Amino acid sequence: MAFHIALFYKYTPIPDPVAFVVTQSTLCSKLGLTGRLLVAAEGINGTLSCEVSSSSSSNGLQDWIDHMTSLPGFQDVDWKLSDGDVAPFGETLTVKVVNEIVATGNANANGACDEIANYGGRHLSPQEFHSALTNASKNTVLIDVRNTFEHAIGRFETGSGLSALEPKMRAFTEFDGWCERVAPSLTDKKVLLYCTGGVRCETASCMLTRRGVGDVSQLRGGIHRYMDAFPDGDGLWRGKNFVFDNRVSMSTPPQPQQQEQHQPRIPLPAVGAGDVTDVDVDVVGRCVECHIKYDILSGNRICAVCRDLVLVCPRCATGLREFHCGAHQALKHAFFVFLDGNFTVKQLEEQRTTLVQIVPPRGRRGGGGGVGVGVGSGKTTDAAGSDQGESNGQKRETDGVAGAGLSFPAAARRDVVRACRKQLVKIDAALERKRDRDRDRARAKQGPNATGGTEDTGNNYPDDSWKMRCRSCGLHETVCSKSRVGTLTRCAANRSRQT
Repeated sequence: MAFHIALFYKYTPIPDPVAFVVTQSTLCSKLGLTGRLLVAAEGINGTLSCEVSSSSSSNGLQDWIDHMTSLPGFQDVDWKLSDGDVAPFGETLTVKVVNEIVATGNANANGACDEIANYGGRHLSPQEFHSALTNASKNTVLIDVRNTFEHAIGRFETGSGLSALEPKMRAFTEFDGWCERVAPSLTDKKVLLYCTGGVRCETASCMLTRRGVGDVSQLRGGIHRYMDAFPDGDGLWRGKNFVFDNRVSMSTPPQPQQQEQHQPRIPLPAVGAGDVTDVDVDVVGRCVECHIKYDILSGNRICAVCRDLVLVCPRCATGLREFHCGAHQALKHAFFVFLDGNFTVKQLEEQRTTLVQIVPPRGRRGGGGGVGVGVGSGKTTDAAGSDQGESNGQKRETDGVAGAGLSFPAAARRDVVRACRKQLVKIDAALERKRDRDRDRARAKQGPNATGGTEDTGNNYPDDSWKMRCRSCGLHETVCSKSRVGTLTRCAANRSRQT
């Protein structure tokens, strides 16, 4: 089977997004299209595809493009077309109304169309972008506005020492906060932005320009158009371009799809299967564990902490209980999703000891001793309380954590503390259940018909202790109101607010 695929976006006012969705959903279904189309008052963004047959000359995707081109405001859309042998979306079609066609966390207060008109960066063709990279000076800063896992398998490499600045994001909603921290160091720089198809750069350039960064340019059409312009791999792009469908990634020159890519939830391959060694020069990704070259992202290898995709080679995957991304490697021995039946009391207590050092006491930013977390400060604070700010925008911000000898990217600190606080509640609940089971087994052994107790499967007791704990502070409901006097909290037991 063969499939035609179109990647596109357009910022243009849509007066009635709901009516637009109804019309488009009906038309796409009639034409046999699959994919995803997001519609907002500010425009459209999506990827659609159709299956093509050698016995038929019809092309539902081209018919849809022709229809869209006839509508006001859509005459100059950049339709990025490609072909594939994998159904990008299976048989699924999603057409829906959203607040933003690219989620920014409502960073565009005045509306994306007006923001782009007033603050948007200069668009460079692939050839112009290539020239800008080739002739880059020391004053040039290259920024990859994609997520960390996308950057991990492909990026621009100039060979002249210019490396892409990667904001360490799990989602584009984090970019505005990152801009707030680094923009002051970029005001006198020549900034070059790139993303998959260009849409994220539209709003990313606004976020920088609005904060005083005067020279901002972006790759028109994104990596997709650059790969079209340099199809033989003779450009500066290295590795694969991640795409948000079943193809997972694209490369230049095109390579056969690997099974693990378009069937992300199949069982893990045998040890050594699919391994990539350092002789594969076109592979830029590396296994987060053993650091050999490897670039196959799989849906069954996600971080236990943040649920992000993780690059782990099959050899390492077979020896891991769960996976942890680069930002959360420090938690690989202390943070696990599945607790019951997998750990002893001693192991759970060791995990708890580590996490307690990470979570600062309520009302304080840092823990006692060592290095404080300093959530949201964008700086690292040493034990004496002095700031250790960034020297420039390309330095990765990290923070140590309260005597634990751990560090995390600045953008992840708040999420790490929040996740660890919730994990502590889960560990406490697991410990309670395990101790209850131990007591039951001890009583059973004392009885006349004792059989040594039942097997510890971890599934014999409901998670009552978790339900009885406050969602906000993690304390048991009986002590929550006493320990949190004067603050507003929410208890999971009765779903009511207490003070």
